[in-house]
Amino acid sequence: MTSAASVFRAFDQYPEEDTGSNQQCDNAIISNNNKTPATNGGTATRLDHIGNYQKLFTPKFQKSTKNNPLCGICLPEWLSILKQRWRDIEWTVYWPRLLFVTMLSILNSLLGLMDHFLYGRRIADTEIHPRPVFILGHPRTGTTLLQSLLALDTERFATCSTFCAGFPSSFLSIEAVGKIVFRGVIDDHRPMDNVPLGFDLPQEDELATNVMSAGNSPYMPLFFMQQEPEFRPYYAFDDNAIGDERLEPSVMASARKQWTDAFLTLMRKLTVREEKQRTATTAVSSQRRRLLLKSPVHTARIPLLLQLFPDAQFIYIHRHPYDVLRSAMHMADTTYWYTYLNTPTDEQIMEFILRQYEILFDRYEAGRKQILSTTQNQQVLVEVSFDELSQNPIQTVCRVYSELGWTMTPTMEASLQTELADIKAYQRNSHRELSPQLKRIVNERWGPSFDRFGYEMDQVKIEDEKKDPAQ
Repeated sequence: MTSAASVFRAFDQYPEEDTGSNQQCDNAIISNNNKTPATNGGTATRLDHIGNYQKLFTPKFQKSTKNNPLCGICLPEWLSILKQRWRDIEWTVYWPRLLFVTMLSILNSLLGLMDHFLYGRRIADTEIHPRPVFILGHPRTGTTLLQSLLALDTERFATCSTFCAGFPSSFLSIEAVGKIVFRGVIDDHRPMDNVPLGFDLPQEDELATNVMSAGNSPYMPLFFMQQEPEFRPYYAFDDNAIGDERLEPSVMASARKQWTDAFLTLMRKLTVREEKQRTATTAVSSQRRRLLLKSPVHTARIPLLLQLFPDAQFIYIHRHPYDVLRSAMHMADTTYWYTYLNTPTDEQIMEFILRQYEILFDRYEAGRKQILSTTQNQQVLVEVSFDELSQNPIQTVCRVYSELGWTMTPTMEASLQTELADIKAYQRNSHRELSPQLKRIVNERWGPSFDRFGYEMDQVKIEDEKKDPAQ
Protein backbone atom coordinates (compact mmCIF):
# COMPACT_ATOMS: atom_id res chain seq x y z
CA MET A 1 0.00 0.00 0.00
CA THR A 2 1.29 3.45 -0.83
CA SER A 3 2.34 5.74 1.96
CA ALA A 4 -0.15 8.57 2.17
CA ALA A 5 2.58 10.62 3.77
CA SER A 6 4.67 10.43 0.62
CA VAL A 7 1.71 11.59 -1.42
CA PHE A 8 1.10 14.42 1.04
CA ARG A 9 4.74 15.44 0.85
CA ALA A 10 4.67 15.48 -2.94
CA PHE A 11 1.72 17.87 -2.95
CA ASP A 12 3.73 20.15 -0.69
CA GLN A 13 6.71 20.07 -3.01
CA TYR A 14 5.17 20.82 -6.36
CA PRO A 15 4.66 24.59 -5.97
CA GLU A 16 8.39 25.17 -5.69
CA GLU A 17 8.87 23.24 -8.90
CA ASP A 18 6.07 25.06 -10.67
CA THR A 19 7.14 28.61 -10.00
CA GLY A 20 10.15 28.63 -12.26
CA SER A 21 8.04 29.05 -15.38
CA ASN A 22 5.40 31.38 -13.95
CA GLN A 23 6.72 34.49 -15.64
CA GLN A 24 7.10 32.67 -18.95
CA CYS A 25 3.52 31.59 -18.57
CA ASP A 26 2.34 35.11 -17.84
CA ASN A 27 4.10 36.58 -20.86
CA ALA A 28 3.04 33.90 -23.28
CA ILE A 29 -0.52 33.04 -22.37
CA ILE A 30 -1.70 36.42 -21.29
CA SER A 31 -0.11 38.22 -24.19
CA ASN A 32 -3.63 39.15 -25.23
CA ASN A 33 -6.93 39.09 -23.50
CA ASN A 34 -9.17 39.30 -26.54
CA LYS A 35 -12.19 37.07 -26.77
CA THR A 36 -12.81 34.71 -29.62
CA PRO A 37 -15.69 32.29 -30.23
CA ALA A 38 -15.01 29.01 -28.46
CA THR A 39 -15.86 25.62 -29.87
CA ASN A 40 -18.63 25.20 -27.34
CA GLY A 41 -20.45 28.29 -28.53
CA GLY A 42 -19.27 30.53 -25.72
CA THR A 43 -16.16 32.64 -25.42
CA ALA A 44 -12.61 31.72 -24.65
CA THR A 45 -9.44 33.64 -24.03
CA ARG A 46 -7.22 33.63 -27.07
CA LEU A 47 -3.84 32.02 -26.68
CA ASP A 48 -2.19 33.26 -29.87
CA HIS A 49 0.95 35.38 -30.22
CA ILE A 50 2.64 32.82 -28.06
CA GLY A 51 5.49 32.51 -30.53
CA ASN A 52 6.71 35.99 -29.57
CA TYR A 53 7.63 34.79 -26.11
CA GLN A 54 9.72 32.21 -24.37
CA LYS A 55 8.14 28.78 -24.50
CA LEU A 56 6.02 27.54 -21.63
CA PHE A 57 6.60 23.85 -22.30
CA THR A 58 9.87 22.39 -23.51
CA PRO A 59 9.84 19.22 -25.64
CA LYS A 60 11.75 16.43 -23.93
CA PHE A 61 11.86 12.66 -23.52
CA GLN A 62 10.87 12.25 -27.20
CA LYS A 63 12.86 9.04 -27.54
CA SER A 64 11.82 7.69 -24.16
CA THR A 65 9.64 4.59 -23.89
CA LYS A 66 9.06 4.86 -20.14
CA ASN A 67 5.92 5.90 -18.26
CA ASN A 68 3.69 5.34 -21.28
CA PRO A 69 0.09 4.24 -20.57
CA LEU A 70 -0.04 2.55 -23.99
CA CYS A 71 2.44 -0.11 -22.86
CA GLY A 72 -0.45 -2.45 -21.96
CA ILE A 73 -2.45 -2.14 -25.16
CA CYS A 74 -3.19 -5.23 -27.27
CA LEU A 75 -2.50 -5.45 -30.99
CA PRO A 76 -6.11 -5.15 -32.30
CA GLU A 77 -6.73 -1.97 -30.29
CA TRP A 78 -3.33 -0.56 -31.23
CA LEU A 79 -3.93 -1.20 -34.93
CA SER A 80 -7.33 0.46 -34.61
CA ILE A 81 -5.72 3.61 -33.20
CA LEU A 82 -3.02 3.58 -35.88
CA LYS A 83 -5.63 3.18 -38.60
CA GLN A 84 -7.56 6.19 -37.35
CA ARG A 85 -4.61 8.38 -36.41
CA TRP A 86 -1.69 7.50 -38.66
CA ARG A 87 -1.79 10.92 -40.33
CA ASP A 88 -1.51 12.61 -36.93
CA ILE A 89 1.65 10.78 -35.87
CA GLU A 90 5.14 12.27 -36.22
CA TRP A 91 6.74 9.01 -37.25
CA THR A 92 10.31 10.24 -37.60
CA VAL A 93 10.30 11.87 -34.16
CA TYR A 94 8.52 9.23 -32.09
CA TRP A 95 9.53 6.04 -33.89
CA PRO A 96 11.21 4.46 -30.82
CA ARG A 97 8.00 4.91 -28.84
CA LEU A 98 5.89 3.56 -31.69
CA LEU A 99 8.12 0.53 -32.16
CA PHE A 100 8.14 -0.18 -28.43
CA VAL A 101 4.34 0.01 -28.14
CA THR A 102 3.91 -2.17 -31.23
CA MET A 103 6.19 -4.88 -29.86
CA LEU A 104 4.47 -4.80 -26.49
CA SER A 105 1.04 -4.91 -28.11
CA ILE A 106 1.93 -8.23 -29.72
CA LEU A 107 3.19 -9.58 -26.40
CA ASN A 108 0.13 -8.26 -24.56
CA SER A 109 -2.16 -10.00 -27.02
CA LEU A 110 -0.43 -13.32 -26.40
CA LEU A 111 -0.44 -12.85 -22.63
CA GLY A 112 -4.08 -11.81 -22.78
CA LEU A 113 -4.96 -15.23 -24.13
CA MET A 114 -4.02 -16.64 -20.73
CA ASP A 115 -6.62 -14.49 -18.99
CA HIS A 116 -9.14 -15.42 -21.68
CA PHE A 117 -8.65 -19.18 -21.40
CA LEU A 118 -8.06 -19.36 -17.65
CA TYR A 119 -10.60 -16.80 -16.47
CA GLY A 120 -12.86 -15.98 -19.41
CA ARG A 121 -15.93 -17.83 -18.15
CA ARG A 122 -15.38 -16.65 -14.59
CA ILE A 123 -15.05 -13.03 -15.71
CA ALA A 124 -18.25 -13.23 -17.75
CA ASP A 125 -20.18 -14.74 -14.84
CA THR A 126 -18.81 -12.42 -12.16
CA GLU A 127 -21.18 -9.96 -10.52
CA ILE A 128 -19.64 -6.61 -9.70
CA HIS A 129 -20.26 -5.24 -6.22
CA PRO A 130 -23.29 -2.96 -6.68
CA ARG A 131 -21.84 -0.12 -4.59
CA PRO A 132 -18.48 0.98 -5.99
CA VAL A 133 -17.02 4.22 -4.67
CA PHE A 134 -15.82 6.84 -7.15
CA ILE A 135 -13.38 9.57 -6.15
CA LEU A 136 -14.03 12.62 -8.30
CA GLY A 137 -12.16 15.86 -8.83
CA HIS A 138 -10.06 17.75 -11.33
CA PRO A 139 -6.49 16.52 -11.84
CA ARG A 140 -4.14 17.95 -9.20
CA THR A 141 -6.83 18.54 -6.59
CA GLY A 142 -5.77 15.77 -4.21
CA THR A 143 -7.56 12.74 -5.61
CA THR A 144 -4.43 10.60 -5.22
CA LEU A 145 -3.99 11.60 -1.58
CA LEU A 146 -7.65 10.91 -0.83
CA GLN A 147 -7.55 7.51 -2.50
CA SER A 148 -4.32 6.62 -0.71
CA LEU A 149 -5.88 7.37 2.66
CA LEU A 150 -9.13 5.51 1.97
CA ALA A 151 -7.25 2.55 0.48
CA LEU A 152 -5.72 1.98 3.91
CA ASP A 153 -9.07 0.39 4.76
CA THR A 154 -8.19 -2.96 3.21
CA GLU A 155 -11.10 -4.63 4.98
CA ARG A 156 -13.57 -2.49 3.04
CA PHE A 157 -11.97 -1.56 -0.28
CA ALA A 158 -10.11 -3.05 -3.24
CA THR A 159 -8.48 -0.81 -5.83
CA CYS A 160 -7.19 -0.87 -9.38
CA SER A 161 -3.42 -1.13 -8.99
CA THR A 162 -0.85 0.40 -11.31
CA PHE A 163 -0.15 -3.04 -12.78
CA CYS A 164 -3.84 -3.69 -13.41
CA ALA A 165 -4.23 -0.30 -15.07
CA GLY A 166 -1.06 -0.80 -17.08
CA PHE A 167 -1.67 -4.37 -18.25
CA PRO A 168 -5.45 -4.86 -18.15
CA SER A 169 -5.55 -7.75 -20.61
CA SER A 170 -3.43 -10.14 -18.56
CA PHE A 171 -3.11 -9.08 -14.92
CA LEU A 172 -5.17 -11.99 -13.58
CA SER A 173 -2.67 -14.50 -14.98
CA ILE A 174 0.71 -12.79 -14.86
CA GLU A 175 0.57 -10.14 -12.13
CA ALA A 176 3.14 -11.75 -9.84
CA VAL A 177 5.76 -12.38 -12.53
CA GLY A 178 4.71 -9.39 -14.62
CA LYS A 179 5.64 -6.95 -11.89
CA ILE A 180 9.18 -8.28 -12.18
CA VAL A 181 9.38 -8.59 -15.96
CA PHE A 182 7.90 -5.16 -16.67
CA ARG A 183 9.41 -3.23 -13.78
CA GLY A 184 11.50 -1.16 -16.18
CA VAL A 185 8.56 0.39 -18.05
CA ILE A 186 7.83 2.91 -15.27
CA ASP A 187 9.94 5.07 -13.01
CA ASP A 188 9.97 4.59 -9.26
CA HIS A 189 8.21 7.94 -8.79
CA ARG A 190 5.76 10.01 -10.80
CA PRO A 191 7.63 12.60 -12.88
CA MET A 192 5.46 15.55 -11.83
CA ASP A 193 5.43 15.23 -8.06
CA ASN A 194 7.76 12.45 -6.85
CA VAL A 195 4.85 10.33 -5.60
CA PRO A 196 5.85 6.63 -5.51
CA LEU A 197 4.84 4.77 -8.68
CA GLY A 198 5.00 1.10 -7.74
CA PHE A 199 2.97 -1.59 -9.48
CA ASP A 200 1.04 -2.37 -6.27
CA LEU A 201 -0.15 1.19 -5.67
CA PRO A 202 -3.66 2.41 -6.53
CA GLN A 203 -3.95 3.85 -10.02
CA GLU A 204 -6.48 5.53 -12.31
CA ASP A 205 -8.75 2.92 -13.87
CA GLU A 206 -9.30 5.11 -16.95
CA LEU A 207 -5.76 4.28 -18.04
CA ALA A 208 -6.90 0.70 -18.52
CA THR A 209 -10.26 1.57 -20.06
CA ASN A 210 -8.54 3.84 -22.56
CA VAL A 211 -6.44 1.04 -24.06
CA MET A 212 -9.21 -1.56 -23.77
CA SER A 213 -11.62 0.68 -25.71
CA ALA A 214 -9.10 1.53 -28.46
CA GLY A 215 -8.90 5.15 -27.40
CA ASN A 216 -12.52 6.07 -26.73
CA SER A 217 -11.42 8.17 -23.79
CA PRO A 218 -10.52 11.77 -22.94
CA TYR A 219 -7.08 10.43 -22.00
CA MET A 220 -6.15 10.26 -25.68
CA PRO A 221 -4.83 13.85 -25.75
CA LEU A 222 -1.91 12.47 -23.74
CA PHE A 223 -0.85 10.94 -27.06
CA PHE A 224 -2.51 13.25 -29.60
CA MET A 225 -2.61 16.67 -27.97
CA GLN A 226 -2.82 18.41 -31.34
CA GLN A 227 -6.20 16.72 -31.85
CA GLU A 228 -7.38 17.25 -28.25
CA PRO A 229 -10.76 18.87 -29.14
CA GLU A 230 -11.78 15.68 -30.96
CA PHE A 231 -11.77 13.73 -27.68
CA ARG A 232 -13.95 16.09 -25.65
CA PRO A 233 -17.17 14.13 -26.35
CA TYR A 234 -15.62 11.19 -24.46
CA TYR A 235 -15.79 12.93 -21.10
CA ALA A 236 -19.53 12.38 -20.61
CA PHE A 237 -20.69 10.38 -23.67
CA ASP A 238 -23.82 12.54 -23.56
CA ASP A 239 -26.31 12.18 -26.41
CA ASN A 240 -27.63 15.66 -25.64
CA ALA A 241 -24.26 17.37 -25.61
CA ILE A 242 -23.74 20.53 -27.61
CA GLY A 243 -20.71 22.39 -28.91
CA ASP A 244 -17.34 20.71 -28.58
CA GLU A 245 -18.75 17.77 -26.58
CA ARG A 246 -21.18 16.72 -29.30
CA LEU A 247 -20.94 13.76 -31.69
CA GLU A 248 -23.35 12.41 -34.24
CA PRO A 249 -25.82 10.13 -32.41
CA SER A 250 -24.64 6.91 -34.04
CA VAL A 251 -20.98 7.78 -33.44
CA MET A 252 -21.66 8.71 -29.83
CA ALA A 253 -23.61 5.50 -29.23
CA SER A 254 -20.78 3.41 -30.66
CA ALA A 255 -18.12 5.20 -28.62
CA ARG A 256 -20.16 4.94 -25.43
CA LYS A 257 -20.71 1.22 -25.97
CA GLN A 258 -17.01 0.59 -26.55
CA TRP A 259 -16.10 2.50 -23.42
CA THR A 260 -18.84 0.91 -21.31
CA ASP A 261 -17.97 -2.61 -22.43
CA ALA A 262 -14.31 -2.01 -21.62
CA PHE A 263 -15.11 -0.42 -18.27
CA LEU A 264 -17.43 -3.21 -17.14
CA THR A 265 -14.95 -5.86 -18.26
CA LEU A 266 -12.26 -4.15 -16.20
CA MET A 267 -14.62 -3.97 -13.20
CA ARG A 268 -15.34 -7.70 -13.49
CA LYS A 269 -11.65 -8.52 -13.74
CA LEU A 270 -10.88 -6.39 -10.71
CA THR A 271 -13.66 -8.21 -8.87
CA VAL A 272 -12.15 -11.59 -9.77
CA ARG A 273 -8.78 -10.31 -8.57
CA GLU A 274 -10.36 -9.24 -5.28
CA GLU A 275 -11.87 -12.71 -4.89
CA LYS A 276 -8.48 -14.30 -5.54
CA GLN A 277 -6.88 -12.09 -2.90
CA ARG A 278 -9.47 -13.06 -0.30
CA THR A 279 -8.96 -16.72 -1.10
CA ALA A 280 -5.18 -16.54 -0.97
CA THR A 281 -4.68 -14.60 2.25
CA THR A 282 -6.25 -13.94 5.60
CA ALA A 283 -4.73 -10.46 5.69
CA VAL A 284 -7.90 -9.00 4.19
CA SER A 285 -11.50 -9.31 5.22
CA SER A 286 -13.39 -12.47 4.30
CA GLN A 287 -16.29 -10.26 3.28
CA ARG A 288 -16.61 -9.06 -0.27
CA ARG A 289 -14.92 -5.70 -0.68
CA ARG A 290 -16.08 -2.71 -2.67
CA LEU A 291 -14.09 -1.24 -5.55
CA LEU A 292 -12.60 2.16 -4.74
CA LEU A 293 -11.92 3.84 -8.08
CA LYS A 294 -10.27 7.14 -8.94
CA SER A 295 -10.07 8.77 -12.35
CA PRO A 296 -10.58 12.54 -12.64
CA VAL A 297 -12.53 12.18 -15.89
CA HIS A 298 -15.24 10.25 -14.03
CA THR A 299 -16.17 13.65 -12.64
CA ALA A 300 -17.99 14.32 -15.92
CA ARG A 301 -19.82 10.97 -15.92
CA ILE A 302 -22.06 10.90 -12.87
CA PRO A 303 -25.23 10.20 -14.93
CA LEU A 304 -23.55 7.36 -16.83
CA LEU A 305 -21.99 5.87 -13.70
CA LEU A 306 -25.34 5.98 -11.90
CA GLN A 307 -26.94 4.28 -14.88
CA LEU A 308 -24.40 1.46 -14.55
CA PHE A 309 -24.35 1.43 -10.73
CA PRO A 310 -27.47 3.05 -9.24
CA ASP A 311 -26.18 2.47 -5.70
CA ALA A 312 -22.71 3.93 -6.27
CA GLN A 313 -21.26 6.50 -3.88
CA PHE A 314 -19.12 9.51 -4.77
CA ILE A 315 -16.50 11.65 -3.05
CA TYR A 316 -15.61 14.95 -4.72
CA ILE A 317 -12.48 16.87 -3.80
CA HIS A 318 -11.72 20.43 -4.88
CA ARG A 319 -8.81 22.83 -4.55
CA HIS A 320 -8.10 26.50 -5.12
CA PRO A 321 -8.12 27.09 -8.90
CA TYR A 322 -4.84 29.02 -8.82
CA ASP A 323 -3.08 26.03 -7.28
CA VAL A 324 -4.75 23.64 -9.70
CA LEU A 325 -3.54 25.55 -12.76
CA ARG A 326 0.01 25.87 -11.53
CA SER A 327 0.23 22.17 -10.73
CA ALA A 328 -1.46 21.15 -13.98
CA MET A 329 1.06 23.15 -15.99
CA HIS A 330 3.91 21.55 -14.11
CA MET A 331 2.46 18.09 -14.77
CA ALA A 332 2.12 18.89 -18.47
CA ASP A 333 5.77 19.87 -18.74
CA THR A 334 7.19 17.00 -16.69
CA THR A 335 4.91 14.09 -17.57
CA TYR A 336 3.05 14.47 -20.85
CA TRP A 337 6.23 14.47 -22.93
CA TYR A 338 6.66 10.79 -22.09
CA THR A 339 3.50 9.94 -24.01
CA TYR A 340 3.03 12.23 -27.02
CA LEU A 341 2.97 10.84 -30.56
CA ASN A 342 2.95 14.31 -32.04
CA THR A 343 4.39 17.57 -30.72
CA PRO A 344 1.81 20.09 -29.52
CA THR A 345 2.12 23.84 -29.30
CA ASP A 346 2.00 25.69 -26.02
CA GLU A 347 -1.43 27.00 -26.97
CA GLN A 348 -2.78 23.49 -27.46
CA ILE A 349 -1.48 22.27 -24.10
CA MET A 350 -2.83 25.30 -22.26
CA GLU A 351 -6.23 25.07 -23.91
CA PHE A 352 -6.41 21.39 -22.92
CA ILE A 353 -5.81 22.33 -19.28
CA LEU A 354 -8.25 25.24 -19.31
CA ARG A 355 -11.04 23.52 -21.21
CA GLN A 356 -10.76 20.28 -19.25
CA TYR A 357 -11.36 22.17 -16.02
CA GLU A 358 -14.44 23.84 -17.49
CA ILE A 359 -15.91 20.58 -18.75
CA LEU A 360 -15.31 18.70 -15.52
CA PHE A 361 -16.71 21.50 -13.37
CA ASP A 362 -19.83 22.03 -15.48
CA ARG A 363 -20.51 18.30 -15.77
CA TYR A 364 -19.98 17.78 -12.07
CA GLU A 365 -22.45 20.51 -11.19
CA ALA A 366 -25.06 18.92 -13.46
CA GLY A 367 -24.40 15.47 -12.00
CA ARG A 368 -24.59 16.79 -8.46
CA LYS A 369 -27.98 18.36 -9.15
CA GLN A 370 -29.19 15.03 -10.52
CA ILE A 371 -28.12 13.28 -7.32
CA LEU A 372 -29.76 15.88 -5.10
CA SER A 373 -33.02 15.85 -7.07
CA THR A 374 -33.47 12.12 -7.64
CA THR A 375 -31.80 10.33 -4.74
CA GLN A 376 -33.81 9.68 -1.59
CA ASN A 377 -30.78 8.36 0.25
CA GLN A 378 -28.56 11.30 1.16
CA GLN A 379 -25.52 9.07 1.69
CA VAL A 380 -24.46 9.25 -1.95
CA LEU A 381 -22.14 12.23 -2.36
CA VAL A 382 -19.75 14.06 -0.05
CA GLU A 383 -17.52 17.01 -0.90
CA VAL A 384 -14.17 17.82 0.69
CA SER A 385 -11.48 20.38 -0.01
CA PHE A 386 -7.80 19.69 -0.42
CA ASP A 387 -7.01 22.20 2.31
CA GLU A 388 -9.34 20.36 4.68
CA LEU A 389 -7.84 16.99 3.80
CA SER A 390 -4.21 18.10 4.04
CA GLN A 391 -4.64 20.06 7.28
CA ASN A 392 -6.92 17.60 9.09
CA PRO A 393 -6.66 14.25 7.29
CA ILE A 394 -8.11 12.03 10.02
CA GLN A 395 -11.02 14.35 10.77
CA THR A 396 -11.76 14.67 7.06
CA VAL A 397 -11.70 10.93 6.46
CA CYS A 398 -13.93 10.42 9.50
CA ARG A 399 -16.39 12.95 8.08
CA VAL A 400 -16.42 11.08 4.78
CA TYR A 401 -17.15 7.85 6.61
CA SER A 402 -19.92 9.44 8.64
CA GLU A 403 -21.65 11.15 5.72
CA LEU A 404 -21.51 8.03 3.54
CA GLY A 405 -22.69 5.73 6.33
CA TRP A 406 -19.51 3.73 6.75
CA THR A 407 -18.23 2.34 10.03
CA MET A 408 -14.74 3.38 11.07
CA THR A 409 -13.06 0.17 12.23
CA PRO A 410 -10.29 0.09 14.84
CA THR A 411 -7.91 -1.25 12.20
CA MET A 412 -8.58 1.65 9.84
CA GLU A 413 -8.34 4.18 12.65
CA ALA A 414 -4.96 2.75 13.66
CA SER A 415 -3.75 2.90 10.05
CA LEU A 416 -4.77 6.54 9.80
CA GLN A 417 -3.00 7.37 13.05
CA THR A 418 0.18 5.75 11.75
CA GLU A 419 -0.01 7.72 8.52
CA LEU A 420 -0.73 10.96 10.38
CA ALA A 421 2.42 10.52 12.46
CA ASP A 422 4.39 10.20 9.23
CA ILE A 423 2.64 13.16 7.62
CA LYS A 424 3.34 15.46 10.57
CA ALA A 425 7.07 14.93 10.11
CA TYR A 426 7.05 17.15 7.04
CA GLN A 427 6.79 20.92 6.72
CA ARG A 428 4.88 22.59 3.91
CA ASN A 429 7.03 24.53 1.48
CA SER A 430 6.38 28.19 0.82
CA HIS A 431 5.73 29.06 -2.80
CA ARG A 432 5.51 32.06 -5.04
CA GLU A 433 2.20 33.72 -5.86
CA LEU A 434 0.90 33.64 -9.40
CA SER A 435 1.25 36.93 -11.22
CA PRO A 436 -1.76 39.18 -11.89
CA GLN A 437 -1.76 38.31 -15.59
CA LEU A 438 -2.12 34.60 -15.04
CA LYS A 439 -4.70 35.08 -12.32
CA ARG A 440 -6.77 37.10 -14.76
CA ILE A 441 -7.08 34.12 -17.11
CA VAL A 442 -8.07 31.83 -14.26
CA ASN A 443 -10.64 34.35 -13.05
CA GLU A 444 -12.21 34.57 -16.50
CA ARG A 445 -12.21 30.91 -17.45
CA TRP A 446 -12.74 29.25 -14.08
CA GLY A 447 -14.63 31.99 -12.26
CA PRO A 448 -17.76 29.95 -11.37
CA SER A 449 -15.74 27.51 -9.29
CA PHE A 450 -14.53 30.32 -7.02
CA ASP A 451 -18.11 31.16 -6.09
CA ARG A 452 -19.22 27.54 -5.85
CA PHE A 453 -16.53 26.47 -3.38
CA GLY A 454 -15.95 29.77 -1.61
CA TYR A 455 -12.42 30.47 -2.82
CA GLU A 456 -11.16 34.03 -2.77
CA MET A 457 -10.56 35.53 -6.18
CA ASP A 458 -7.82 38.12 -6.39
CA GLN A 459 -8.92 41.32 -8.08
CA VAL A 460 -6.49 41.82 -10.93
CA LYS A 461 -5.54 45.18 -12.36
CA ILE A 462 -3.14 45.10 -15.27
CA GLU A 463 -1.54 48.47 -15.77
CA ASP A 464 0.11 48.05 -19.14
CA GLU A 465 -2.76 46.91 -21.39
CA LYS A 466 -1.36 48.80 -24.39
CA LYS A 467 1.49 46.31 -24.65
CA ASP A 468 -1.01 43.61 -25.54
CA PRO A 469 0.04 42.42 -29.03
CA ALA A 470 -3.58 41.83 -30.03
CA GLN A 471 -4.45 45.44 -29.32
